[in-house]
Parts: sequence; C-alpha cells; structure tokens
Amino acid sequence: MLVCQTPLRISFFGGGTDIPEYYTSSPRGGQVISAAIDKSTYVILNRLYRDQFVCNYTKKETSNYIDDIEHEYIREVLRYFKVKPGLEITTLADIPSEGSGLASSSSILVGLINAVSTWIEKPMNQIDIAHLACHIELEILDKPIGKQDQFAVSYGGFNHFQFFEDGAVNIKELQYDSEFEKKFVLINTGISRQSSSILSSQKETIEKKIKKYDGIYDFCTQALEFYKNKEYEDFGLSMSQSMQIKNTLAKGITNKAINNIVQSSIPWAYGYKICGAGGGGYLLFMSDNVNEIHMRNRIFDTFDVKFDDQGTRIVFYND
Repeated sequence: MLVCQTPLRISFFGGGTDIPEYYTSSPRGGQVISAAIDKSTYVILNRLYRDQFVCNYTKKETSNYIDDIEHEYIREVLRYFKVKPGLEITTLADIPSEGSGLASSSSILVGLINAVSTWIEKPMNQIDIAHLACHIELEILDKPIGKQDQFAVSYGGFNHFQFFEDGAVNIKELQYDSEFEKKFVLINTGISRQSSSILSSQKETIEKKIKKYDGIYDFCTQALEFYKNKEYEDFGLSMSQSMQIKNTLAKGITNKAINNIVQSSIPWAYGYKICGAGGGGYLLFMSDNVNEIHMRNRIFDTFDVKFDDQGTRIVFYND
C-alpha cells in the first residue's frame, strides 16, 4: 500500500495572470501569491492480483484497460507512466472539496503523479511533478485553467510564483509567522460549482479585458510590499479591491448568496476574496477578529487557516 498526501491551497493575489493567454502576451509574465493549507487530498494505491484497474472516488470503476477509465486524471496519469493492470486507486479528501475553489482537482492530479511515479520506482521532485501536472491539465486535457494550483499544492508553503512566456516558473518562498497566519478564516458557502464554464469565459475574453488583468497583476505587486512591511490591513483591503476587478471578468463569479455572507462579515474583516473561479465554494476573510467571523457564519462550515509547508508527500509506503 502507498498513501500520498497533497495539500489544498488558497490564493491571495494574481489569479488569472497565471493563465497562458495572459502571461505569454505580457512582457511582465504573470504572478500569484498563494499558500498551501493543512487540508488535504489523499491518493491510496494497492496492488491487485488480477489484471484490472479499480478506481474508487465518488464512484467505483473496474476496467481492464487504461483507455476505458472514466476518471480523466487517473486515466492520463496511468497512461503517461504506462502502468500495467493490477492496481487499485482510491482518492479521498479531508473536507468537501469538489467545486471548492481550493484546487482540489489539481491536488488530486499532483497526488496521483507523486503516488504512481513512486509506485513504479521513478519518483519525481515537487517541481517536476507540478510541470507534469500542468502538461496533463492544460495540454492533454485542454482545461481552461492556469498554472498556479499545480505549483502551490505540489511545492507547499506560502509563496510568490512568477510565470513566464518560455514556460519557466520562479518560486520565492515568503516567510510568515503565526500573527499573519491566524488572521484568515475560510467559509464554505455550501454551493458546489463547476469552474470550467466561468474559467472558459475568462479565457475567451482575456484579450478584450487585458487592462483588468494588468490591474490584478499590479495588486499582487502592491500586496508584496504591504506584506514585506507588515501592513496587514492594507494587504487585506487590497484583497477586496482585487476581488472587485475579478467580479467583472465573467458572469457568475459572485451571486446573492455570496454577497449575503460578505455583507454580514466584512465589517469585522480587512478584506475578503472568493476562492478559485467563483460562483460558490469557499470565501476567504482576513480579520483581527476571526471569532466574530465564525460566529456570524455559524450556519456554515468555517475553519481557521493553517499553512502547509511540506507540499505533496508520500506518508506511507509498504510494498
């Protein structure tokens, strides 16, 4: 048996500038500030003594051939590594994560790559895992997404990522302390959504809205200075201001239910943002009074944020 644990992530600034259509057309590239968190997905591998693949996720699949597997991430990872039948693959998560905006899909994919490459005795480092995950999601499966999620969950920690036209990714680790970390709370809106329609709409209109993406990029640059100077209130306010731009990029990013949560919580917060593509999932608030945020949203699942510094890792392996 092999167990791989991979964190989920929250993104503070720059989301959208990690999409190739933006960073390949901008001389500055793209940039994101994000953090892996202590909520994770898990990939579990077990050897089978019959020539089949068994896949357990929200449904159970039994297949004789890789091409027959419906779960596209499992199928493409097994295909890439040319894995022979005789394997059971199970995916799990700490929290309800489908459509959460916390990069659960990329977390599962990164975990699959880490687990399977280790299983076949061709282990990969975290950076190479992230690049391969990007290749599978963006090129093979043609997902309308960027590169931030794969690197955030694979590498772990609190980081500033830069994305360049030639495919290079620069990673700068940002040092943090408990004073900063304890200012964040996540609220589950209870709305699960598929991000693909929102992200597809964003991708199609990047050229028309390039100045708005430039504004998102600029807020990320500004936030780095606020963080460096421990101007945390300004950091949080910039989250909200950047969010205002994001809301104009596509229809459906925000809605009445989200706005109600924001209005009831924002008086006790520096700022907020919708995690991921929007439309539902989790909201992130930054506040000096997170207990008040919890109380105001007690009908929802809420939890304090703790960062994960390890990234994807094998936590158990007994062949």
